[in-house]
Amino acid sequence: MGTFKYLYGPVPSRRLGASLGIDLIPKKICSYDCIYCQIGKTTHLTLKRKAYYPTEAIKRELEAFLKDPENANRVDILTFSGSGEPTLHEGIGELIRFLKGLTTIPVAVITNGSLLWDPQVQEDLLAADRVVPSLDAAVAESFRAVNRPVEGLTVTRMIDGLKAFRKRYQGQLWVEVLLCEGVNDGERDLAALKKVLNEIDPDRVQLNTVVRPPSESSARPLSQARLGEIRDYLGDKAEVIASFDRSTLPVYHQATEEEIINLLSRRPETAEKMSQSLGLHLHEVEKYLTELLREEKVLALRRGNEIYYEVKR
Repeated sequence: MGTFKYLYGPVPSRRLGASLGIDLIPKKICSYDCIYCQIGKTTHLTLKRKAYYPTEAIKRELEAFLKDPENANRVDILTFSGSGEPTLHEGIGELIRFLKGLTTIPVAVITNGSLLWDPQVQEDLLAADRVVPSLDAAVAESFRAVNRPVEGLTVTRMIDGLKAFRKRYQGQLWVEVLLCEGVNDGERDLAALKKVLNEIDPDRVQLNTVVRPPSESSARPLSQARLGEIRDYLGDKAEVIASFDRSTLPVYHQATEEEIINLLSRRPETAEKMSQSLGLHLHEVEKYLTELLREEKVLALRRGNEIYYEVKR
């Protein structure tokens, strides 16, 4: 799609379709240090909002990408996500409003939800078509164990923020719950989670588990059968996030996966090295690797502090 610093994709998203990613935060600045994060450990744990990248430069890239009809026709949704927590970028509201004036393509924000107690963050996200915050735990001990938040951020504050935002927001609110075996999936956790979700009343509850290699080996996935049981327990709005429908993938997605497989057939590589070799955004490479891991076409091997990928033979 050309060389862009802040955009990546479009890539297949399990929940959104063909998504053009908009990366507002350098790796890995976040308010959480989640044990399951596939990007790695948080290098700067913070709640401080500022312009981590120049907002005007991001606008220029979006305008350049979307003015080409061939590009725009490949995109189902424009998604603020990427290498850190996007709501930490103080210009996210300005960028959402800019996009709403530039295109009819829907705008989504994937967030950990940790700043929704801030009225300014709430205001910034109101123009988005879809907001997908995380709620991995409603019990304080489990929240600290799975999300490892910045000092001073409590589960009560985070949940109160979700409830306050829900009262103001008119778009689609999809809450994602990522469960790790033995960490946040116990009976007490699920009962508390169900109570809070009923109070928030989102449009959807999306259940997920560890898919890509996590930052901590203690983050273990739940089985599909167990996820199905929890879905039934949480009610009609709950769903297990399905894999992207590969029958709808256009040729350029298949070509990119072939490039990754060809590279890995020569030697094992990390996602970062693949990103450099292929000229793709790191998050884009990780999206493709997710599907290849699901299909068991590649293997992930931990070597010291790094994860290498190789073709399954």
